[in-house]
Amino acid sequence: MLRTAVSSALPRSAAASASSRGGRVLTASQTASPARRSISTAPKGPYFCFDIDGVLKQGSHVLPQAKAVLQILSGNNPLKRRYPFLCVTNGGGSLESERCKKLTKELEVEIGEHQIVQSHTVFRSLVPQYADKPVLVVGGIEDRCRRVAEAYGFKHAYIPADVLAWKPAVWPYHKLTEHEWTYVKHADFSSVSFAAILVFHDSRDWGRDVQLVLDLVRAKDGVFGTSKNPKDPSQWTPGRQIPVHFSNPDLLWGNEFSQPRFGQGALQESMAAVYKLTTGHELHRTTGGKPTNATYTYAAHLLSSQIAHLTSGTPINLHPTSSSAPSLPGRVYMIGDNPASDIAGANAFGWESILVKTGVFRGEKREDAEHVPTVVAEDVWEGVKWALEREGEGEAVSRMPEEHETIAKDGPRE
Repeated sequence: MLRTAVSSALPRSAAASASSRGGRVLTASQTASPARRSISTAPKGPYFCFDIDGVLKQGSHVLPQAKAVLQILSGNNPLKRRYPFLCVTNGGGSLESERCKKLTKELEVEIGEHQIVQSHTVFRSLVPQYADKPVLVVGGIEDRCRRVAEAYGFKHAYIPADVLAWKPAVWPYHKLTEHEWTYVKHADFSSVSFAAILVFHDSRDWGRDVQLVLDLVRAKDGVFGTSKNPKDPSQWTPGRQIPVHFSNPDLLWGNEFSQPRFGQGALQESMAAVYKLTTGHELHRTTGGKPTNATYTYAAHLLSSQIAHLTSGTPINLHPTSSSAPSLPGRVYMIGDNPASDIAGANAFGWESILVKTGVFRGEKREDAEHVPTVVAEDVWEGVKWALEREGEGEAVSRMPEEHETIAKDGPRE
Protein backbone atom coordinates (compact mmCIF):
# COMPACT_ATOMS: atom_id res chain seq x y z
CA MET A 1 0.00 0.00 0.00
CA LEU A 2 1.15 3.58 -0.47
CA ARG A 3 1.90 3.86 3.21
CA THR A 4 4.61 4.05 5.87
CA ALA A 5 4.23 1.96 9.00
CA VAL A 6 4.89 2.88 12.63
CA SER A 7 5.65 0.41 15.42
CA SER A 8 3.16 -1.59 17.54
CA ALA A 9 1.62 -4.93 16.63
CA LEU A 10 -0.93 -7.50 17.60
CA PRO A 11 0.64 -10.31 19.61
CA ARG A 12 1.35 -13.54 17.75
CA SER A 13 -1.47 -15.26 19.61
CA ALA A 14 -3.93 -12.93 17.88
CA ALA A 15 -2.79 -14.01 14.46
CA ALA A 16 -5.07 -15.24 11.71
CA SER A 17 -8.57 -15.09 13.09
CA ALA A 18 -11.41 -17.22 14.17
CA SER A 19 -15.01 -16.28 13.65
CA SER A 20 -17.31 -16.98 16.55
CA ARG A 21 -19.26 -19.06 14.09
CA GLY A 22 -16.23 -21.22 13.30
CA GLY A 23 -14.34 -21.58 10.02
CA ARG A 24 -16.26 -20.75 6.88
CA VAL A 25 -15.49 -22.75 3.78
CA LEU A 26 -15.97 -22.32 0.05
CA THR A 27 -16.80 -25.43 -1.92
CA ALA A 28 -15.67 -26.19 -5.44
CA SER A 29 -18.94 -24.85 -6.81
CA GLN A 30 -18.27 -21.46 -5.21
CA THR A 31 -14.77 -20.90 -6.61
CA ALA A 32 -13.20 -21.05 -10.04
CA SER A 33 -12.54 -24.66 -10.98
CA PRO A 34 -9.27 -25.32 -12.84
CA ALA A 35 -10.84 -28.36 -14.50
CA ARG A 36 -13.62 -26.29 -16.07
CA ARG A 37 -11.04 -23.91 -17.52
CA SER A 38 -8.59 -26.63 -18.69
CA ILE A 39 -5.94 -24.90 -16.61
CA SER A 40 -3.43 -26.63 -14.37
CA THR A 41 -2.02 -25.28 -11.12
CA ALA A 42 1.67 -25.09 -10.23
CA PRO A 43 1.54 -26.93 -6.87
CA LYS A 44 5.11 -26.01 -5.94
CA GLY A 45 4.65 -22.36 -6.74
CA PRO A 46 5.56 -19.69 -7.03
CA TYR A 47 2.76 -17.94 -5.17
CA PHE A 48 2.08 -14.23 -5.02
CA CYS A 49 0.75 -11.64 -2.59
CA PHE A 50 -0.01 -8.17 -3.87
CA ASP A 51 -0.55 -4.92 -2.10
CA ILE A 52 -3.29 -2.98 -3.86
CA ASP A 53 -2.64 0.78 -3.67
CA GLY A 54 0.68 1.60 -5.27
CA VAL A 55 0.98 -1.82 -6.89
CA LEU A 56 -2.25 -2.71 -8.67
CA LYS A 57 -3.80 0.76 -8.42
CA GLN A 58 -2.82 4.39 -7.91
CA GLY A 59 -5.77 5.95 -6.13
CA SER A 60 -8.78 5.24 -8.33
CA HIS A 61 -6.60 4.52 -11.37
CA VAL A 62 -6.02 0.85 -12.16
CA LEU A 63 -2.56 0.19 -13.59
CA PRO A 64 -2.72 -1.67 -16.93
CA GLN A 65 0.26 -3.78 -15.84
CA ALA A 66 -1.89 -5.12 -13.00
CA LYS A 67 -4.63 -6.31 -15.32
CA ALA A 68 -2.09 -8.08 -17.51
CA VAL A 69 -0.33 -9.75 -14.58
CA LEU A 70 -3.51 -11.07 -12.99
CA GLN A 71 -4.68 -12.43 -16.35
CA ILE A 72 -1.43 -14.38 -16.61
CA LEU A 73 -1.54 -15.68 -13.04
CA SER A 74 -5.17 -16.75 -13.57
CA GLY A 75 -4.16 -19.04 -16.42
CA ASN A 76 -4.20 -16.81 -19.50
CA ASN A 77 -0.62 -17.68 -20.44
CA PRO A 78 1.19 -20.00 -22.88
CA LEU A 79 1.60 -22.66 -20.17
CA LYS A 80 -2.11 -22.59 -19.33
CA ARG A 81 -1.00 -22.67 -15.71
CA ARG A 82 -2.61 -20.98 -12.74
CA TYR A 83 -0.51 -19.43 -9.95
CA PRO A 84 -2.27 -18.89 -6.58
CA PHE A 85 -2.29 -15.27 -5.44
CA LEU A 86 -3.76 -12.97 -2.80
CA CYS A 87 -4.38 -9.27 -2.40
CA VAL A 88 -3.17 -8.20 1.05
CA THR A 89 -3.99 -4.61 1.86
CA ASN A 90 -3.94 -2.23 4.79
CA GLY A 91 -7.09 -0.74 3.33
CA GLY A 92 -10.57 -1.69 4.40
CA GLY A 93 -13.84 -0.09 5.39
CA SER A 94 -16.07 -2.63 3.65
CA LEU A 95 -16.83 -6.33 3.79
CA GLU A 96 -14.35 -8.60 2.08
CA SER A 97 -17.14 -9.79 -0.23
CA GLU A 98 -17.88 -6.20 -1.30
CA ARG A 99 -14.21 -5.44 -1.87
CA CYS A 100 -13.90 -8.53 -4.06
CA LYS A 101 -16.78 -7.45 -6.28
CA LYS A 102 -15.19 -4.05 -6.75
CA LEU A 103 -11.75 -5.48 -7.49
CA THR A 104 -13.19 -8.01 -9.93
CA LYS A 105 -14.78 -5.17 -11.90
CA GLU A 106 -11.71 -2.94 -11.76
CA LEU A 107 -9.06 -5.56 -12.50
CA GLU A 108 -11.18 -7.55 -14.97
CA VAL A 109 -10.17 -10.79 -13.22
CA GLU A 110 -12.33 -12.75 -10.81
CA ILE A 111 -11.22 -12.07 -7.22
CA GLY A 112 -12.84 -14.25 -4.56
CA GLU A 113 -13.07 -13.81 -0.79
CA HIS A 114 -10.32 -16.41 -0.46
CA GLN A 115 -8.00 -13.98 -2.28
CA ILE A 116 -8.32 -10.88 -0.10
CA VAL A 117 -6.96 -9.89 3.31
CA GLN A 118 -7.90 -6.43 4.59
CA SER A 119 -6.38 -4.68 7.59
CA HIS A 120 -9.38 -5.25 9.86
CA THR A 121 -9.78 -8.91 8.88
CA VAL A 122 -7.74 -9.83 11.98
CA PHE A 123 -10.47 -8.24 14.14
CA ARG A 124 -12.45 -11.43 13.59
CA SER A 125 -10.21 -12.94 16.27
CA LEU A 126 -11.67 -10.48 18.81
CA VAL A 127 -15.27 -11.58 18.25
CA PRO A 128 -15.28 -14.34 20.89
CA GLN A 129 -14.10 -11.79 23.45
CA TYR A 130 -16.40 -8.90 22.56
CA ALA A 131 -19.36 -10.39 20.65
CA ASP A 132 -21.87 -9.57 23.39
CA LYS A 133 -20.22 -6.41 24.73
CA PRO A 134 -20.47 -2.77 23.59
CA VAL A 135 -17.59 -1.67 21.35
CA LEU A 136 -16.88 1.70 19.75
CA VAL A 137 -16.14 1.30 16.03
CA VAL A 138 -14.09 4.16 14.60
CA GLY A 139 -13.29 5.13 11.01
CA GLY A 140 -14.70 4.66 7.55
CA ILE A 141 -17.54 6.27 5.64
CA GLU A 142 -20.89 6.74 7.38
CA ASP A 143 -21.82 3.52 9.24
CA ARG A 144 -20.10 1.09 6.87
CA CYS A 145 -17.56 -0.09 9.43
CA ARG A 146 -20.34 -0.70 11.93
CA ARG A 147 -21.97 -2.96 9.36
CA VAL A 148 -18.68 -4.78 8.81
CA ALA A 149 -18.29 -5.23 12.56
CA GLU A 150 -21.81 -6.58 12.87
CA ALA A 151 -21.21 -8.97 9.98
CA TYR A 152 -18.10 -10.21 11.79
CA GLY A 153 -20.21 -10.95 14.87
CA PHE A 154 -19.97 -7.86 17.11
CA LYS A 155 -23.57 -7.54 18.29
CA HIS A 156 -23.32 -4.17 20.06
CA ALA A 157 -21.26 -1.96 17.77
CA TYR A 158 -21.58 1.82 18.10
CA ILE A 159 -19.97 4.60 16.07
CA PRO A 160 -19.00 8.20 16.96
CA ALA A 161 -22.12 9.58 15.24
CA ASP A 162 -24.26 7.63 17.73
CA VAL A 163 -22.52 9.38 20.61
CA LEU A 164 -22.93 12.77 18.94
CA ALA A 165 -26.65 12.08 18.51
CA TRP A 166 -26.86 11.34 22.25
CA LYS A 167 -25.02 14.49 23.38
CA PRO A 168 -24.17 17.04 20.65
CA ALA A 169 -21.91 18.85 23.13
CA VAL A 170 -19.37 16.00 23.06
CA TRP A 171 -18.15 17.49 19.76
CA PRO A 172 -19.79 20.91 19.25
CA TYR A 173 -18.00 21.58 15.95
CA HIS A 174 -20.26 19.38 13.88
CA LYS A 175 -24.03 19.17 13.64
CA LEU A 176 -25.40 15.88 12.38
CA THR A 177 -26.87 16.17 8.91
CA GLU A 178 -30.28 14.88 7.95
CA HIS A 179 -28.60 11.95 6.22
CA GLU A 180 -26.45 11.10 9.25
CA TRP A 181 -29.56 10.91 11.41
CA THR A 182 -30.83 8.08 9.18
CA TYR A 183 -28.14 5.65 10.32
CA VAL A 184 -27.39 6.60 13.93
CA LYS A 185 -28.18 4.07 16.65
CA HIS A 186 -29.84 5.69 19.65
CA ALA A 187 -28.69 4.83 23.17
CA ASP A 188 -28.27 6.42 26.57
CA PHE A 189 -24.49 6.26 26.75
CA SER A 190 -24.44 7.34 30.37
CA SER A 191 -25.41 3.74 31.15
CA VAL A 192 -23.36 1.94 28.47
CA SER A 193 -20.02 0.48 29.58
CA PHE A 194 -17.77 0.04 26.54
CA ALA A 195 -15.48 -2.98 26.54
CA ALA A 196 -13.16 -1.99 23.67
CA ILE A 197 -12.38 0.55 20.97
CA LEU A 198 -11.84 -0.80 17.44
CA VAL A 199 -10.36 1.54 14.84
CA PHE A 200 -11.46 -0.26 11.68
CA HIS A 201 -10.41 2.27 9.07
CA ASP A 202 -9.09 5.78 8.43
CA SER A 203 -10.95 8.48 10.34
CA ARG A 204 -13.13 10.94 8.43
CA ASP A 205 -13.14 13.39 11.36
CA TRP A 206 -9.90 13.33 13.29
CA GLY A 207 -10.88 15.91 15.88
CA ARG A 208 -14.12 14.18 16.81
CA ASP A 209 -12.56 10.73 16.88
CA VAL A 210 -9.54 11.78 18.96
CA GLN A 211 -11.90 13.45 21.42
CA LEU A 212 -14.28 10.50 21.78
CA VAL A 213 -11.63 7.79 21.91
CA LEU A 214 -9.72 9.63 24.63
CA ASP A 215 -12.97 10.38 26.47
CA LEU A 216 -13.43 6.62 26.76
CA VAL A 217 -9.80 5.88 27.61
CA ARG A 218 -9.96 8.41 30.46
CA ALA A 219 -13.44 7.32 31.54
CA LYS A 220 -14.24 5.15 34.52
CA ASP A 221 -15.39 1.68 33.47
CA GLY A 222 -15.71 2.76 29.82
CA VAL A 223 -18.71 5.05 30.38
CA PHE A 224 -18.94 8.38 28.54
CA GLY A 225 -19.16 11.40 30.81
CA THR A 226 -17.18 9.82 33.66
CA SER A 227 -13.54 10.19 34.62
CA LYS A 228 -10.93 8.19 36.46
CA ASN A 229 -9.46 9.67 39.61
CA PRO A 230 -6.24 11.45 38.50
CA LYS A 231 -4.81 11.03 42.00
CA ASP A 232 -5.27 7.26 42.07
CA PRO A 233 -2.36 5.65 40.13
CA SER A 234 -4.02 2.23 40.23
CA GLN A 235 -6.75 3.49 37.86
CA TRP A 236 -4.19 4.41 35.19
CA THR A 237 -2.33 1.12 34.85
CA PRO A 238 -2.38 -0.65 31.45
CA GLY A 239 -4.63 -3.36 32.85
CA ARG A 240 -7.25 -0.79 33.83
CA GLN A 241 -7.28 0.95 30.44
CA ILE A 242 -10.01 0.10 27.96
CA PRO A 243 -8.41 -1.93 25.12
CA VAL A 244 -7.73 0.11 21.98
CA HIS A 245 -7.17 -1.82 18.73
CA PHE A 246 -5.97 -0.21 15.49
CA SER A 247 -6.35 -2.16 12.25
CA ASN A 248 -3.11 -0.90 10.69
CA PRO A 249 -0.04 1.18 11.55
CA ASP A 250 0.28 3.17 8.32
CA LEU A 251 1.60 6.65 8.95
CA LEU A 252 1.26 7.67 5.31
CA TRP A 253 -0.65 6.57 2.26
CA GLY A 254 -0.80 7.74 -1.32
CA ASN A 255 -3.43 8.62 -3.89
CA GLU A 256 -3.48 10.74 -7.03
CA PHE A 257 -1.98 13.70 -5.14
CA SER A 258 1.76 14.28 -5.60
CA GLN A 259 2.60 13.82 -1.90
CA PRO A 260 1.59 11.07 0.58
CA ARG A 261 -1.41 11.63 2.88
CA PHE A 262 -1.65 10.90 6.61
CA GLY A 263 -3.13 7.51 7.47
CA GLN A 264 -4.34 5.62 10.51
CA GLY A 265 -0.87 5.51 12.01
CA ALA A 266 -0.82 9.31 12.14
CA LEU A 267 -4.18 9.29 13.91
CA GLN A 268 -2.80 6.75 16.37
CA GLU A 269 0.24 8.91 17.11
CA SER A 270 -1.98 11.98 17.50
CA MET A 271 -4.16 10.20 20.04
CA ALA A 272 -1.11 8.98 21.94
CA ALA A 273 0.42 12.46 22.04
CA VAL A 274 -2.76 14.16 23.26
CA TYR A 275 -3.33 11.43 25.85
CA LYS A 276 0.23 11.87 27.14
CA LEU A 277 -0.17 15.66 27.33
CA THR A 278 -3.50 15.50 29.17
CA THR A 279 -2.81 12.63 31.57
CA GLY A 280 0.94 12.08 31.70
CA HIS A 281 0.39 8.42 30.79
CA GLU A 282 1.19 6.31 27.74
CA LEU A 283 -1.65 5.15 25.50
CA HIS A 284 -1.55 1.36 25.39
CA ARG A 285 -2.84 -0.13 22.14
CA THR A 286 -2.45 -3.04 19.76
CA THR A 287 -2.16 -2.83 15.99
CA GLY A 288 -2.88 -5.24 13.15
CA GLY A 289 -2.34 -5.04 9.39
CA LYS A 290 0.98 -5.14 7.57
CA PRO A 291 3.76 -5.57 8.66
CA THR A 292 2.42 -7.47 11.68
CA ASN A 293 2.77 -11.22 12.00
CA ALA A 294 -1.00 -11.54 12.46
CA THR A 295 -1.80 -10.43 8.93
CA TYR A 296 0.96 -12.46 7.25
CA THR A 297 -0.02 -15.61 9.15
CA TYR A 298 -3.64 -15.18 8.08
CA ALA A 299 -2.51 -14.65 4.47
CA ALA A 300 -0.34 -17.77 4.60
CA HIS A 301 -3.31 -19.85 5.73
CA LEU A 302 -5.46 -18.54 2.89
CA LEU A 303 -2.71 -19.34 0.40
CA SER A 304 -2.34 -22.84 1.81
CA SER A 305 -6.08 -23.41 1.58
CA GLN A 306 -6.17 -22.01 -1.97
CA ILE A 307 -3.33 -24.28 -3.07
CA ALA A 308 -5.07 -27.34 -1.63
CA HIS A 309 -8.31 -26.37 -3.35
CA LEU A 310 -6.75 -25.80 -6.77
CA THR A 311 -4.69 -28.99 -6.69
CA SER A 312 -7.10 -31.42 -5.03
CA GLY A 313 -10.49 -29.71 -4.75
CA THR A 314 -10.33 -29.33 -0.96
CA PRO A 315 -12.88 -26.71 0.22
CA ILE A 316 -11.35 -23.33 1.07
CA ASN A 317 -11.48 -22.24 4.69
CA LEU A 318 -12.11 -18.48 4.81
CA HIS A 319 -11.58 -18.17 8.56
CA PRO A 320 -8.56 -20.22 9.65
CA THR A 321 -8.19 -20.51 13.41
CA SER A 322 -4.55 -21.56 13.82
CA SER A 323 -2.09 -18.94 15.05
CA SER A 324 0.84 -20.90 13.61
CA ALA A 325 1.93 -20.26 10.05
CA PRO A 326 1.46 -23.23 7.68
CA SER A 327 4.31 -24.69 5.67
CA LEU A 328 3.91 -23.95 1.95
CA PRO A 329 5.46 -26.15 -0.77
CA GLY A 330 6.92 -23.23 -2.74
CA ARG A 331 8.17 -19.69 -2.44
CA VAL A 332 5.85 -16.75 -1.85
CA TYR A 333 6.58 -13.38 -3.43
CA MET A 334 5.17 -10.30 -1.71
CA ILE A 335 4.93 -7.41 -4.15
CA GLY A 336 4.54 -4.00 -2.56
CA ASP A 337 5.47 -0.34 -2.81
CA ASN A 338 6.10 0.36 0.86
CA PRO A 339 9.40 -0.76 2.43
CA ALA A 340 8.18 -0.26 6.02
CA SER A 341 4.97 -2.21 5.49
CA ASP A 342 5.08 -4.69 2.61
CA ILE A 343 8.81 -5.39 2.55
CA ALA A 344 9.43 -5.37 6.30
CA GLY A 345 6.54 -7.77 6.87
CA ALA A 346 7.52 -10.15 4.06
CA ASN A 347 11.18 -10.23 5.10
CA ALA A 348 10.31 -10.92 8.73
CA PHE A 349 7.93 -13.69 7.67
CA GLY A 350 10.47 -15.41 5.44
CA TRP A 351 8.87 -14.53 2.09
CA GLU A 352 10.57 -13.13 -0.98
CA SER A 353 9.94 -9.40 -1.38
CA ILE A 354 9.63 -7.33 -4.55
CA LEU A 355 9.58 -3.55 -4.16
CA VAL A 356 7.95 -1.64 -7.02
CA LYS A 357 8.37 2.03 -7.94
CA THR A 358 4.72 2.86 -8.63
CA GLY A 359 3.95 3.95 -5.06
CA VAL A 360 5.73 5.21 -1.96
CA PHE A 361 9.24 4.03 -2.87
CA ARG A 362 11.19 6.56 -4.92
CA GLY A 363 14.67 4.99 -4.83
CA GLU A 364 16.61 3.28 -7.59
CA LYS A 365 18.21 0.23 -5.99
CA ARG A 366 17.61 -2.22 -3.14
CA GLU A 367 19.89 -0.42 -0.73
CA ASP A 368 17.83 2.77 -1.06
CA ALA A 369 15.00 1.15 0.90
CA GLU A 370 14.89 1.23 4.70
CA HIS A 371 13.96 -2.47 4.56
CA VAL A 372 15.95 -4.10 1.76
CA PRO A 373 13.83 -6.23 -0.62
CA THR A 374 14.86 -9.29 -2.58
CA VAL A 375 14.64 -7.16 -5.71
CA VAL A 376 13.43 -3.75 -6.95
CA ALA A 377 11.21 -3.64 -10.05
CA GLU A 378 9.74 -0.81 -12.08
CA ASP A 379 6.20 -2.11 -11.67
CA VAL A 380 4.13 -5.19 -10.91
CA TRP A 381 4.60 -6.62 -14.42
CA GLU A 382 8.39 -6.53 -14.17
CA GLY A 383 8.25 -7.93 -10.64
CA VAL A 384 6.10 -10.93 -11.52
CA LYS A 385 8.09 -11.53 -14.71
CA TRP A 386 11.31 -11.65 -12.70
CA ALA A 387 9.83 -14.04 -10.14
CA LEU A 388 8.43 -16.44 -12.73
CA GLU A 389 11.69 -16.50 -14.67
CA ARG A 390 13.58 -17.12 -11.44
CA GLU A 391 11.31 -20.10 -10.74
CA GLY A 392 11.76 -21.58 -14.20
CA GLU A 393 8.27 -20.52 -15.27
CA GLY A 394 9.38 -17.76 -17.63
CA GLU A 395 7.39 -19.12 -20.56
CA ALA A 396 4.23 -18.00 -18.75
CA VAL A 397 5.27 -14.38 -19.32
CA SER A 398 6.82 -14.84 -22.76
CA ARG A 399 3.99 -12.78 -24.19
CA MET A 400 1.32 -10.43 -22.92
CA PRO A 401 -2.36 -11.40 -23.03
CA GLU A 402 -3.77 -10.27 -26.39
CA GLU A 403 -6.09 -7.69 -24.82
CA HIS A 404 -3.16 -5.80 -23.27
CA GLU A 405 -0.46 -3.71 -24.88
CA THR A 406 3.16 -4.75 -24.49
CA ILE A 407 4.78 -3.02 -21.52
CA ALA A 408 8.50 -2.43 -22.02
CA LYS A 409 10.57 -1.65 -18.95
CA ASP A 410 14.22 -1.76 -17.91
CA GLY A 411 13.76 -4.80 -15.67
CA PRO A 412 14.35 -5.39 -11.99
CA ARG A 413 17.56 -4.57 -10.15
CA GLU A 414 18.98 -7.12 -7.73
